[in-house]
Amino acid sequence: MCLRDDQKTCATAAGGGIVTDQGSVGDEDQSTSFDDQSTALAPVGGDGGVSSRRWRSLWRVHFYSGVFAAPFLILMAITGLMILYLQPLQDLTQGDLRTVTPSGTVQSVDALEQSVEQAYPDQAVTSMVTPIDADHSYGFGLDNGRTVFVNQYTGKVLGDIDPTGDWLYVGRRLHGQLNNTSIKVSLPTVSALWDDGAVMRDYVVGDLVLEVFGVWTLVLMASGIYLWWPRRGASATSRARTGRTLLGIRLGKQGRARWRDLHAVPGLVMFSILTVTLVSGMAWSTYWGANFTALANKISPNTWTDAPASPLGSRGDLERLGNSIEWNTGSIPTPRSFGLPTDGTVAAPLKLSDVVAIAEQEGMKPGYSVSLPDNSTTDDAGNPIYGSFLMSNSWPRKTGEARDVYLNQFTGAKLTEADAYGYGTISYAMDTVVSWHMGTQWGIVTRIFMTMLCVLTIWMVTSAVVMYWKRRRSGTLGLPRRPLDVKLAKRLAIIAVGLGIVYPEWGVTALAVLAIDRFAIRKVPRLRVAFGQR
Repeated sequence: MCLRDDQKTCATAAGGGIVTDQGSVGDEDQSTSFDDQSTALAPVGGDGGVSSRRWRSLWRVHFYSGVFAAPFLILMAITGLMILYLQPLQDLTQGDLRTVTPSGTVQSVDALEQSVEQAYPDQAVTSMVTPIDADHSYGFGLDNGRTVFVNQYTGKVLGDIDPTGDWLYVGRRLHGQLNNTSIKVSLPTVSALWDDGAVMRDYVVGDLVLEVFGVWTLVLMASGIYLWWPRRGASATSRARTGRTLLGIRLGKQGRARWRDLHAVPGLVMFSILTVTLVSGMAWSTYWGANFTALANKISPNTWTDAPASPLGSRGDLERLGNSIEWNTGSIPTPRSFGLPTDGTVAAPLKLSDVVAIAEQEGMKPGYSVSLPDNSTTDDAGNPIYGSFLMSNSWPRKTGEARDVYLNQFTGAKLTEADAYGYGTISYAMDTVVSWHMGTQWGIVTRIFMTMLCVLTIWMVTSAVVMYWKRRRSGTLGLPRRPLDVKLAKRLAIIAVGLGIVYPEWGVTALAVLAIDRFAIRKVPRLRVAFGQR
């Protein structure tokens, strides 16, 4: 019913159902999210009671959040699936390079490295990635950034790729910085309160955009749950009449009632997982992530490990594997990148096959990488600094498997190592959540959880669009009516302020939206109608 006889339209708080003189175009059962028709119905532009004003105000927040969050969620879900299944996708699209058929004896990695240098005489090998199993090839990184793949059974060079040039890499970049790190903006940072850095710092714009949209997604989920949760005033009779339960989907209903359940129930199910995923993803963000890391390091300091130099040793010394250290490099296959003198003034470095043997002793995870020593730098006196081999457990891995081991390039002695990158307690905990985010921490279990999250996210956005289209009034953008006297519960206002403090860049955008909604849209008649403010 209408509360004013001359009013042809009245707003209900029932998810936007509108009663007109042509009949109902809202939910077929005319149910409301209050489950209380007397409170839900309010005249257009009137207050309709505190509960009604609060509900409609929050619904507009939910709508605006969805406008920001929907494209972000679709992008994150699609690119997230690409990252979760990166290896199978790489095998599918680059199988001629990355996969091999086991046959015969595996050749030494020294022979494989020499094959690469013969095939690419103008480039030097700087790294090596071991295969995760017998069905995958070795990868050798060149100083021009390309990766060369070699069949370890035949020694054949299979070809090379630019790892930053394929569509899978673009997907990973879109997931992190919108595929653009060149555009930056200088902003004040709160971490200046607890570190020694400058107040104004440069941040990647693409990363900032994703970070802001991520916080709007948190607002979207929280407001959606608040709107869906049964109110204290909801009667048992009303719930029985509508057939509504908290996690039940009313498939027997028609129109928006069913779609609302299909949209809301998966949202309730995925709320916790998506919240953890969003917060952990922000650990990589350019603004919040850097501030969080600085604060975490202040509370529980990280112990960073710089790459140590390799002492030369003396003639007659034995290497880690029990062999005498050679001082004549002429007969030893040495990667071109080492750039070591061959006149006997410097000991010969370890062979790559020796490094692989040491990696087995150290229990490195299959698929580990080896970064070759950098011998191109000098100290303040101009004396050469001889670098070290770095063995690292590569992603995908669990946080507990993160490990960097530095080896003396001449003796193979372990110079130092870092587990989980030397993280302090807080950073270690965050990295554990990040590994969960990446689908690796609990193996196949987290892979299944994250796959479900990505699929449900796509469904949530799709169902939201369907609901919006069903409730959209002709000549408007379909927003719920804006009460003249906007009201939010005090606890919600406190939460919003707290969120703006933790994520200040989001706070700025939220204030901008409020200002536009209050001071710009209401002054233009067409905008008032379009945005539900008439």
